[in-house]
Parts: sequence; C-alpha cells; structure tokens
Amino acid sequence: VLFENLVILQCDQEYGEGSFIAAVDKKTGKEVWRVNRDQRRSWATPLLVRTKHRVEMVTSGPDKIIAYDPASGRELWRAPGVVSNPIPSPVAGNGLVFVTAGSDAKRAYAIRLGATGDLTNSTDVVWQYDKGTAYVPSPILYNDYLYLLTDSGALTCLEAATGKVVFQARLPVSTKFTASPVAFDGKLLIVSEDGDSFILKAGPTPEVLNANPLGEAVYASPAIVRGNILIRGTDNLYCISN
Repeated sequence: VLFENLVILQCDQEYGEGSFIAAVDKKTGKEVWRVNRDQRRSWATPLLVRTKHRVEMVTSGPDKIIAYDPASGRELWRAPGVVSNPIPSPVAGNGLVFVTAGSDAKRAYAIRLGATGDLTNSTDVVWQYDKGTAYVPSPILYNDYLYLLTDSGALTCLEAATGKVVFQARLPVSTKFTASPVAFDGKLLIVSEDGDSFILKAGPTPEVLNANPLGEAVYASPAIVRGNILIRGTDNLYCISN
C-alpha cells in the first residue's frame, strides 16, 4: 500500500519465521522502517484508515489483527486473529474496521478504531461472527450493512454496527466467486468466475435487479470509475456505462 512517500509491504511467511512489515521510500527504494511480525502467512492487503486523530494501518493475520502507525511502524493495537490464513482485505467505516477470513475457520470481526494496546476480551472488539466468510472475496461495507460473499455464492447481510444477521441468500448459479463485490448508486455488483454478473438492490431485502453473462471467465474485482464499470475478463476488458 502507498502512504505519503512510503510503499509499505506486509511480508508474512508460511509458518511465521521471518515475517515482517516494512516501508521503503517510494522514490529511492531505501528502507525507512521495518518491524518483525510473529504472524503466519497472510495474503490480505493492509488497509489504511484515517480517523479523527490519526491514520491506522490495519493488517490481517491468522494469529493477530494488528494496527500500525504507517509513518513509523509503531504498533497501535492488536486483537485476536482470524484463525484462517487471510486473503480478504479489511474494510472500514463508521468508526469500525471489519476483518474476515474463511479458508478454514469462518471468522469476521468488527473492531473499534482508535483503540490502544491488546484488545483481547475488550469491548473494542465490538462483535464476532463465525459463518458466511469467504476464502478469497473481500467483504463490502455499504451504508449501514456489511455484506459477506462466500466462494460458492452465498450472501450474508449483517448490521454493521451490531453484527446482527439481516438476511442470508444464495445467488442463482452453481459456480465459484473470486472477485469481490462492489457497490454504487444503491446497488451491489457481484461477478462470478464464469462471468455472470448480478446487480442486487442494496439494503435489508435481497433482490436481484438484473443478471448478465459476459461469456468469459472473470477473476478480478470490478472497478467503478467516473460512472463507468470496468470488468476484466480472461480475454477482454469491458467498460460499461449508463
């Protein structure tokens, strides 16, 4: 991830030995800081969150979720890990960060930003949910709801503030999902590995508004840029506009 003049790399190793996180100057490549980590393998991209008083860089790990000061590498807080080897990226909003994993154990946490120290058994770990998380796709926070999408197309909507289950539904396909959901204009866009795209109405009631086949495999998450939807398939890049 990029932070001001730094490129920050989370380099967690298979069994934890030699794991570290480091920042290098983006112009020169010179190492600015490095912190050793006692964490097993993780593929989750760190998340930079700007709070009222500071910037927190949240890193997901099977043993611990740790937030750092991105400018110095100083640890701000740590919370229980997601157990599984994490691939989904954290998401944040409304004063909370949401961290998930689902390669083996299913685990989702909501953690209050701005905390300090060890948050084990703390009220700063606002809620925990142990179903519905994905091996690959990241969750998405949109308005007041957190949406979890499994690799097989099961969608869970949670109240972001409480972790209360609002609904559970399944998309009408028998294929896998690798791309993460995106949201726009009161809608969710979800694309399967087969290239079937689904537009759902965001909110407390699951409703598929439209479905379209692209006719080729899609593994990358869609991007929304200036009113256009970009979808990268195995053969083509699609730009869809209003």
